Amino acid sequence: MRVDLIIVGLLPPLALTLAVNNENGARQAPMENMNGDYKISNPLAGSNFDSDYSKFSNVEYFDAYSPPIVSRYGDVYWRMMSPVHLDKQLVDRFNGKTMAVVGYEVDQVVVVEGQPDKSLPITHAYNHHYIGYLSTSTSELVRSNVEEGTPSMDSGTNHGHHAFYHTVMREDFVDPTPDSEVPTSQFISEGNGGEFRKSYHGYPKGFAQLVESPTTFHIQPMQIDTKNRNYNGTGFKPDLMPAANLAPPDAPYSGLLECPCTDRIQKKVEQTYGTKTFGSCIKTVVNASQCFEAAEQMVNGAHGHIDTNATVSSTSLPKDCSMVVYKNGTTVAYFNEGNSRSECGGGQEFEGSYTAEAALTVSKVNLDSRESGGLATLTLVGPPDKWFALSLGSPHFDMADKPYTIVVDGKGNVQERKLGDHDPGQVLTASLRVLSNSVVDGQRQVVVSRPFKGHTADHFTFDPSTSTIPVLAASGKGPNFAYHGAKQRTGGRLQLSGVDSPTCLCDTGRKGSIEGIPFNKHCLDEPFGDLVQQKNPTCWIETYQGGQECCHHGTVLLDAAQKQPEETQTYHLKFRFYFQPYTPATGSAPASHRNLLRMYYQTEAWSSEYDIPQCDKGTPASMCTHEITAHFTVQNMAQRCDIRKNPTCWGENYDKENQGINLIYAAGHCHAPACISMELYNADTGKLLCAHYPEHGKSNQVFDELGYIAIPPCIWGSEEEGLMSPVFLPFNANLTSVKRNNNTWGHYGEMASWQMRGVLAKLPVEV
Repeated sequence: MRVDLIIVGLLPPLALTLAVNNENGARQAPMENMNGDYKISNPLAGSNFDSDYSKFSNVEYFDAYSPPIVSRYGDVYWRMMSPVHLDKQLVDRFNGKTMAVVGYEVDQVVVVEGQPDKSLPITHAYNHHYIGYLSTSTSELVRSNVEEGTPSMDSGTNHGHHAFYHTVMREDFVDPTPDSEVPTSQFISEGNGGEFRKSYHGYPKGFAQLVESPTTFHIQPMQIDTKNRNYNGTGFKPDLMPAANLAPPDAPYSGLLECPCTDRIQKKVEQTYGTKTFGSCIKTVVNASQCFEAAEQMVNGAHGHIDTNATVSSTSLPKDCSMVVYKNGTTVAYFNEGNSRSECGGGQEFEGSYTAEAALTVSKVNLDSRESGGLATLTLVGPPDKWFALSLGSPHFDMADKPYTIVVDGKGNVQERKLGDHDPGQVLTASLRVLSNSVVDGQRQVVVSRPFKGHTADHFTFDPSTSTIPVLAASGKGPNFAYHGAKQRTGGRLQLSGVDSPTCLCDTGRKGSIEGIPFNKHCLDEPFGDLVQQKNPTCWIETYQGGQECCHHGTVLLDAAQKQPEETQTYHLKFRFYFQPYTPATGSAPASHRNLLRMYYQTEAWSSEYDIPQCDKGTPASMCTHEITAHFTVQNMAQRCDIRKNPTCWGENYDKENQGINLIYAAGHCHAPACISMELYNADTGKLLCAHYPEHGKSNQVFDELGYIAIPPCIWGSEEEGLMSPVFLPFNANLTSVKRNNNTWGHYGEMASWQMRGVLAKLPVEV
C-alpha cells in the first residue's frame, strides 16, 4: 500500500495505463482527465470550452497521495497530516526554479498494490472540505494567532477550524532573491467540499499558481465516515443516526455530514468573569450579589475559597468588585460602593490555579516579582501512575498552537516540550528546577520553578501584567507520554490574582464551550452579512445545534447509547497536479505565466458556516428557499504582506502602481444537498459577475452520486479558449453575494464562500 509518497513517471502515447519513470520526475499529460470532463459556468457564447488538461502544450503532472485515513462509521477526521515529500527527481529539477501549476484534480481512492486505484463513493466518506499547501524546504507550516472575537480572513480561509495554518518562509532562511515576486509556497483549496471531484480546478492559458523550488505537499482534510457497513445494495441507505440529525428518513445523503451536536457533545453556557491585576475592567460587576458570585467562581489561589464577603465604601480599593488573597491564608471579596479612583493591583506577587476535571489534573502558578528577573513556581497535580501535562499560552486551546508544555510521566519524570499539531512535538532544553515530587492522598504532586523569561523563544514567558493565561491540560492512559484520548483533555483560562493586593473582578459576558473548547463566532451585522439580523442559530452558543464546532477531529457523530460499528475503512486523498515549466520575463518578452493571487470572502461573514432553517409546514416546495447576502469590496479581500513569504499575500505595496484586479477564476463553495445557487454582483454597476447553479448527481455511480453536487466555476481568459475576457474590478469596487438554498428540510453547517483568483491590473484593458 502506498503511504506518504509521490507517484511519478511518463505515460506512453495514447495514455496507456503502464507508467515508466523518466529523468524529469513527472508524467506527460494523459489524453483524458483523471475524473473525466468538467463544465464551467460562463463559457463564451457559441463556443465550447475544453476542460481537458492535455490541451495545454508541454503540460506534465505528478500525483500526490495523502497518508492513509483509517476510520469507523461516524468518525470525523480533521487534522493537518504528515507532509508528503515530492519525488527527488522533481525536486532536483525545480531546485532554484519555478513551477507553474495550471490546475489540479482530486479524488479519494482505495489503494491496493498492483491494482488500479479505486474511487471511494462520497456516500462512504464525505469530504466536508480540505486545504493544502505546496511548499519548499525554505518554508514552514505555522499557526496563525488571531485574537479571540476578531473577524479573520484566516479563520474563514480554513473554514473555521481552530487550527489555521500558513506556510511562511522560515525566519532563519536568508532569501537569495528577496525582490522576487514568485511565492515559495502555494495554497490549494478551490472547490474543496462535496463538489471537490467534479468541479474544475484549472486556469486559462498564461495563468498559474507559481511556486519556487517545491519539495513537499501538506494536506488538511475534513472527512466524515458515512459508510453503512450493513448495506450492500445500490443507492444509499443511512446507518445509525443521532437524534439531532436533520436529514429525512429517505434522504439520499447522510445527516452525519452536517455535524449534528449529539448527546456525546458537552456544551456549557455560563456567565463568565475575568481578573485584572493591573489597570481597570472594561466592564465592571455592578452589584454586590453578582460580585460575590464572581468571587466564588474566580477564587483560584492556594487558599481555594472565599472566607468573607464584604460591602464597603473605600477610596483605597478599586470601585465595584475586587478580591484580595491575603498572605495570612484568608481571601476576602469586596464590593466597593465608594467613589474610588484606585486601580487594580499594585502588588508584586500573584497566584492562580486551573482545575481540569476531564484531565483529572490541578495546576497552580505563583509569580513572585520580588525575585531578580521574577520567579515562577508551578504545582502540578495528577494521576500517580499515568502521564499528565499542562500547556501554557495556547490562545486557541488547540495543540495546533504548538504551545510550551510541561509533562510529568507515570514515574514522576518532568519534561518540557513544544507540542506539534496532534503529535508529541519536540523536547526543549530543561529550564525547570524540581523542588518536590511525591504521591499524596493517591495523587502525584510535582512542584517546579523557573525564571519568568523563557529560556528560548519556544519556552513560555510569564508576565504578571497579563492576568489571564490560556492553558491546555491532559492526562494519558499509561505512564508514557502518548495520545491522551478524546475525553482526557480540556482547555481554559488560568486567572491570576494579586497576593496582598486587590484584584479586580470583571464582567466578561455570557460565554460557552463545546467539548471544553471556548465557543467563538464572528457573525458580522448588516451590511456585511445577514446572520445576526436573521438570528441564525449558528452565531450564539445558546442556540448552536450543529456544525463544525461539534465536529472536531476524533469526534464520533453518534449518540452515547448508539454503539459505533467496529469495521474500519482505509483510503487516501489523491491530488493530481498539472504543471508547465516557467519562463521569467526578459527585456523583450513577458513571463510565460502570471501568478494568480487568492481572493476570498464569505457570504456568511465571518461565521464560516450557518444554519438553514426549515421552511414552515405546508409551504409549497417551490417556495421553500432560504437566502443570505453579503456586501464587501475587493479591498476587503486584499492582504498586504510579502507574496514571496506567504501564499495568501498580495504584496507589501500591491496598490502602489495598480488600480484594481482582473478576475480570472471564481468558485463558490456550498454543500449538498440543499445548495441552489450562488451569485456575485458588481454592486456599483448591477452587473452579474458570476453565477453558480450546482449540478446534482442523478445516479448511484461514483462522481454522479444522487443528491451530491458539482459546481462549475467561472473562468475568464482568451476567446480562442472559449472564454470571456477577464473582469476588471477596482480596489474600491463594491460586491454583493447572494446565496440560496432549498429549505424543505433544515440543515446545519452550510457554507457560502467565494474562492477566487486574479491578477493585479493597472487598467481595465490589461489582461
